[in-house]
Amino acid sequence: MNFTEEFYEGLANLFYAISMADKNMTVEEKKSIVKRVEKNWSNSDSSGSEKVYETLRSLIKDRLSSEEAYENFKNYYLTHQEEFSKDVIHNLLVAAHEISNSTAGKNKSELIILAKLYKLFKLV
Repeated sequence: MNFTEEFYEGLANLFYAISMADKNMTVEEKKSIVKRVEKNWSNSDSSGSEKVYETLRSLIKDRLSSEEAYENFKNYYLTHQEEFSKDVIHNLLVAAHEISNSTAGKNKSELIILAKLYKLFKLV
């Protein structure tokens, strides 16, 4: 499936929100993001993955809070639900868990974001 630039920006906001839930993005979390982007959302010309990385760099530079980034993703999801098939949602949840587990397991802040994500996807 071909995704829009806005979709990739939404992904970046979600991944940033999870990794910054504890107000610190570790090298391990960055590696998990790269691994998942390359596995699930890298297209043939790599423009999608590059858009994710570009957006992440911008979010880091702007020091957006985890909550603001999550709200950005949530707003995108709610207005573009048709882009989120069961497979896409599954891949997002796998990525979310992998990112949050990458540094000494999930902490309380990451668990809260994961719970919000499950609720957003109407899985609870």
